[in-house]
Amino acid sequence: MVAATFIGFGMGYYLDQWFDTKPWLTMIFLVLGIIAGFRNVYILTARELRRQKREEQQLEKDRDAEG
Repeated sequence: MVAATFIGFGMGYYLDQWFDTKPWLTMIFLVLGIIAGFRNVYILTARELRRQKREEQQLEKDRDAEG
């Protein structure tokens, strides 16, 4: 999440310097970086929850097979 925020900030800052549009592109790309960071957290959390659910299902399946 932090990396996406810094990348967005850096891109916006660089483009602001290039196009002389201070501070608009910095703010826009910073917000986009923050959104990308939260999206990454959401994707990783959803992936981990799916993995945990599969593990629980496998454990239940193994318990049923034993007894």
